[in-house]
Amino acid sequence: MSTIYLVRHGQGSFGSHDYDRLSPLGREQSRLVGEHFLQTGEQIDRIYTGSLRRQRETAELIALGLGAQGVALADCTVEPAFDEYDGSALLASYASSLSLDEQAQAGWPALLTERRKFQLFLERAARAWVEGQIVSEALVPWSGFVGRIVSALDRIMATEGRNKTLVIATSGGVIGAAVANVLGQSSYLGIELNWAVHNGSLTRLIYSSSKVSLSMFNALPHLSHLGRPDLITYR
Repeated sequence: MSTIYLVRHGQGSFGSHDYDRLSPLGREQSRLVGEHFLQTGEQIDRIYTGSLRRQRETAELIALGLGAQGVALADCTVEPAFDEYDGSALLASYASSLSLDEQAQAGWPALLTERRKFQLFLERAARAWVEGQIVSEALVPWSGFVGRIVSALDRIMATEGRNKTLVIATSGGVIGAAVANVLGQSSYLGIELNWAVHNGSLTRLIYSSSKVSLSMFNALPHLSHLGRPDLITYR
């Protein structure tokens, strides 16, 4: 059997001009992932990462934490199929589908800097996206988003060979979609799981030539025992 760890990137910079970079806390979360693998003695054969900055920074910090194991930045392979959906395009497309009164009631666009209102609006937008209610040239359809993730995972499992342990630094939407697909569940579960995924969490898939199974979801063994609730974040 071989193993893939799907690691959600560390905390981004919500509310700043550039969310797509790790906050200081996000950098610490990511480094601790690498140190966890080093301490448990689990040999990591390769690290994959999406192309987004926060994902690449997470992969680099995992490699840094794994330094004594001999995993270098050169072992990090960029795979854009593991990029998150375009949240800005999703929100803008959904907002444009609403009337001006509906936008005003939701607080658009001021809600972009208010965590609770932002999350509620994002969930509504994502549901509409999954249901095919919003269409935009700037936004890939949900089926296309899931399809590219599944295809990339299939390709990696086929090419990496047996008895490998791989890490993929990615995002919550990718992880939710991948897990729902492995479980044979609906698209709705994929987007709902997305909201539950912690920054820096570990989701483990085990696979052979004939089967892929979910072994662990959204676990924080490297953070939960430290007595620091500030390390447990969603955004």
